[in-house]
Amino acid sequence: MRDTKILPCRIGGILLILFSVLAVAPLAAMAQIRDPGLKWRTIETQHFAIHYYEPLGMLARHAAVVAERAHRILVQAIGHRPHQLTHIVLTDPTDSANGSATVLPYNVIRLYATAPDDLSPLSDYDDWLTALIVHEHAHIVHLDQIGGVPAILNMILGKVFAPNNAQPRWFIEGLATQQESEHTSGGRLRSSMFDMYLRMDALENRLLPLDQVSNSVDRWPHGNVWYLYGSRFVQYIRERFGRRAIQSITRYYGSQLVPYGLNRACRRATGYSFSALYSAFLQHVRRRYTDQRNHVTHQGLVIGDRITAHGEEVRSPRFISKNTVVYHVANNRMRGHLHTIQIDHPSQQRVLIRVADTATPSPYPPRKTIIFSQTDTYRDIYRFFDLFEYDTKTEETRRLTRGMRAREPDVSPDGRRIAYVVSAAGTSHLALSDLDDIVHSRRILVRSKRSEVVYTPRWSPNGREIAYSQWSAGGFRDIWVLDLGTHEKRMVTHDRALDTGPTWSPDGRMLFFSSDRTGIANIYAFDTMTLRTFQVTNVIAGAYQPVISPDGKTLVYVGYTSLGFDLYRLNLTPSTFRTSAPYQDVRPAPSEHKSLLIAQSERYSALGTILPRAYTMSLEPDAFGQQLGINASGSDAAEWHAYQTRIGISLNNGHPSFNFLYDYQRWPLRPSLEMFRFLSPGATFGAQGQDRTWIESRLGINARLSYVFPRNFHSNTIFLTHTLADIDDVDASGVALDPNTAPPEPLPTGYLSRLTFGWNYSDVERYAYNISPSRGRTLGFSVSLADPAIGSTYESVSLGWSYAQYVAMPWSQQHVLATRYGGGISGGDIGSRAVYSVGGFPKQALLDALIDASSLGGVALRGYPQFFRSGTQFHLLQNEYRFLVMRNQWGVATLPFYINRLYAAAFVDVGNAFSGDIQPRDFLVGAGVEFLLDFTLGYVLGFTMRLGLAQGLMSGGETQPYLHLGFPF
Repeated sequence: MRDTKILPCRIGGILLILFSVLAVAPLAAMAQIRDPGLKWRTIETQHFAIHYYEPLGMLARHAAVVAERAHRILVQAIGHRPHQLTHIVLTDPTDSANGSATVLPYNVIRLYATAPDDLSPLSDYDDWLTALIVHEHAHIVHLDQIGGVPAILNMILGKVFAPNNAQPRWFIEGLATQQESEHTSGGRLRSSMFDMYLRMDALENRLLPLDQVSNSVDRWPHGNVWYLYGSRFVQYIRERFGRRAIQSITRYYGSQLVPYGLNRACRRATGYSFSALYSAFLQHVRRRYTDQRNHVTHQGLVIGDRITAHGEEVRSPRFISKNTVVYHVANNRMRGHLHTIQIDHPSQQRVLIRVADTATPSPYPPRKTIIFSQTDTYRDIYRFFDLFEYDTKTEETRRLTRGMRAREPDVSPDGRRIAYVVSAAGTSHLALSDLDDIVHSRRILVRSKRSEVVYTPRWSPNGREIAYSQWSAGGFRDIWVLDLGTHEKRMVTHDRALDTGPTWSPDGRMLFFSSDRTGIANIYAFDTMTLRTFQVTNVIAGAYQPVISPDGKTLVYVGYTSLGFDLYRLNLTPSTFRTSAPYQDVRPAPSEHKSLLIAQSERYSALGTILPRAYTMSLEPDAFGQQLGINASGSDAAEWHAYQTRIGISLNNGHPSFNFLYDYQRWPLRPSLEMFRFLSPGATFGAQGQDRTWIESRLGINARLSYVFPRNFHSNTIFLTHTLADIDDVDASGVALDPNTAPPEPLPTGYLSRLTFGWNYSDVERYAYNISPSRGRTLGFSVSLADPAIGSTYESVSLGWSYAQYVAMPWSQQHVLATRYGGGISGGDIGSRAVYSVGGFPKQALLDALIDASSLGGVALRGYPQFFRSGTQFHLLQNEYRFLVMRNQWGVATLPFYINRLYAAAFVDVGNAFSGDIQPRDFLVGAGVEFLLDFTLGYVLGFTMRLGLAQGLMSGGETQPYLHLGFPF
C-alpha cells in the first residue's frame, strides 16, 4: 500500500525551502481509469463518500461499513478526528493489490479491489478490504492532524501544509501498518513472511541502521523496508510507553511550523530520542530471533541445499523434465524472466524469455511449450493477467487470451485441458478450459462467494482432481481438493494459518503444501490415504511453493535468505517426516465482513471535489527578472478532470501573465487545453534618450490530443497539438524615438496558427540497482506547420527528432554506454522560424535550484558557452561511458539528508547550430568527465548533483568547470 502526499507551497525563508521539498514528495501512486464506458456512482455516509463504478457496487457498500467502523476505532487510537469528509475511490483496473492516501488538498483514499497474490507479504488478512481501509484511513487520521501556525496558514491559503507529511516514511507507514494489525486479526505484524524478512536480517547480521530505514535504502526488500522496520519499531514504542506516546508524537509534530524535529518530539513523549530507542529496539530484535533460531535448531533442522543465488524474487518452480526446473526470477538487476536450472548440476542454467511481473509457468511437454501467465495491457487501459504460450524450440511467444484476467495456469496430465484462476471485482474463481480453445470453452469450476479468492490450482496425476488454496471468510487460507467427476470439494486443512501452494506427488497419494502454522513457513505433506499430515522441512527462514520431481525422490521449494528468495533442493525420505503438530490459534476474532450498507447510490458528480482547495504564492524567474504568482490546481476524486492555473505579475515592469491548463483524463484519447498569455523581449531601440526594448505579447490557446499504446516491454505515444495565438507588441506605440538612432524594425504581429504532430517510442530498461537506463532505446519525431490555410499570418515549418541508445557492458550491469543524437530544422517567414542553439549548460544557483526543486537535463554541447551557436538547423551527438564509483547509502540517524550513490561519466559531444548548408568542418567537439552524486532531501525528494569538467576542442571552446543539479540524458 503506497501513499500519495503532495504539497505545492513556498512562502518565504525557511518555509520556502520546506514547502518546496514537500511539494514533490511522492507523486500519485495510482493511475486514472481511462474508460468512458464506466458508470460511476457515489454512496455517502457520515464521514465518507465512496466513489466506484459497476460492478463494484456490493464491494463499495461493504467498504462504506468497513470505513465507518475503521473511523471510530482510529480516531480513538491515534487521537484525532478529521473534520473533512474523506473520499474513497474504489476501482478495479489491475490485478495488483494496492492503495494510497493523501490529505492534501483534501482527504482521498484510492483502493484497488484485487486481493494480494499467493506469495505476497500482504497476504495475511482476515478481510482484504478491511485491512486495506484500516491502513489507508490510518494515514488520513495521522496526516490530517494539523495544529498551531500550520493550521493558521491552512485557514488562509487552503489545505497546503500537513507537518506530519514531513516525517520519515518508516514512521508514516509503520504507524499505519501497526494499526492495520492492531485492529484486525491479520496484518503485517502477524505475517510470518514479514517476520521472516526481519528475522533473517537479524540472524545474518544485516539489520538496517536508522539512517537507511529513514530514507530509500538500495537493497532488498526495497520499499517494504519502511513497513517492515517501521511497524515493528512503532509497536515496540507502543508496548514500552503506551498508546499516548504515539499520540503525543503525532500531535506535537503536527503543530510544528518547521518540521524534522523528530527526536525532539520523541523526547517530549518518551524521554528518549528515536535514535536511542532504535538501538534498544535492534537489541530486542536480535534477542528475539536468536531465541527463535535456537528453538528451531533444537528440534532438528531439515533444510534443502540452495541451488540458485538470484536473491530478491524467485517464484513458481515447475519440473519440465526429470532434472530440469523452470521458474520465475526478478532481481531488480534485469527484466524478470523465466529461467531453467538442472537441479543435479545447478551451474547449468538458461534464460528462456523476458516476462512481466510475477509470471507463473506450467510445462506442456507434448507440445514442448510452456503455458504461463503474466500481466499485459488490455484495450490500452487495463493491466490484467492473461495466458501466453512459449515454444521452447522456436523461442516464440503467443498470447492466448486478452483481458480474461486469467492467471496461475496448470495443464492437465493428458495435455487437453487447463485449470486457472480468473479475477473480477475483488473475487477470483477456479476455471477450466480446453487448451485448444481457452476463451470459448471456459467454465467456472469453483465460483467463489463475495471477496473469496482462490490460488494455484494443481492437477492430480490421474487428472481426476484439482488441489488449490483458497481464502475464505474469517481469515481462513486452506487447501482444498475438487473432484472433477462429482464436483464435490473436500477440505484438506482448516485453520487460520496460511496454507498455500499445493502440489501432488507423482503417485497422487501425497499432497505437499506450505504452511506457517508454527510461525515459520515450512513444507508439509498430507497423506490422502491415511488423512495424516506430516512436516517435511524444518527451516529457520521459510519454505514455499513445493514441487516434486517426476521420480518422486526430490523436493524443490522456494526458500529465503536476507538477500531474498531462491530455490532449494531436498532429497525426500518419507520415513523421516515428522507428524505435524496441531495448529494453535492465538489470533483475535476476525473482522466482521458480511455486513453491507443499505443505502441509495447517486450518479457521480465531479463538482464536489474539483473546485480549488488551496492557493499558493511563488516567486519565479521570467524573461525580465522575477515574477510574483498565485497558483491553484485541482482534480476531482475520480480523476476525470485535472487543472493547473497561475496568474503572475512581473516585478520588473508590472506586466501581467497567466496560464491555465485543463486535462480531461477519462478517455484513452486524452484531450487537454491550455490558455496562456506571456511576454518576451524583442529588439532594443533608442527612445526618449533611453534604451527601450520591444515587448512581444502572445495570447492564445494550445489544444492537444494524445494517445498512449502501452505494452509490456515498450510503449508508443502519438500526439497532435493546435496552437492559436495573437502576437502583438506591448508599450511600443506612442513612444518618441531617439532621432539620433535608426528607427527600429517593428515586431511582426498577427495570428499564429500552428499544427504539431509527434511520435515517441521507448523500450528503455532501468532497474533499482542501475545508475542510469541500462538497455533499450528511445525515439522521437515531431513536425510543426503554420500556414494561412489554417488561419495563420505566418508560414513556417519545423522538424525535430531524437534517438538515444543504452547498452550495458558485458562485464558489469553498472557500466553503460549511452548515445544520444538530436536535431531539428525549420523554414518559413523570417521571424517565425524556429531558432535552435547549442552550447553548454546554463548557470544555476544551487540554493535556488533546491528551493525550486529544479534540475538541468543532460542535453548540452559541453565545453562551450551557452547559446554558443544558433540558427535554423542543429545537430547534437553525445556519447557517454557511465560507471558506478561508490554505492554510499549513508545518512545520520533521522536527519532529512541521505547520500545514495556516486557515479561518473566520460563523454564526447559533437554538434553545431547554423543556417544554410551543413559544413562538417564547422562542427564543434567537446570532451570531459562528470561525477554525479544521487542524494535525498526531506526523506523523499531525490536530487542529483553534477560536477563536471569539459574542454571545448575547437575554436571558441573553453575549459569549463560546472556544478549544478542535473541528471544524465
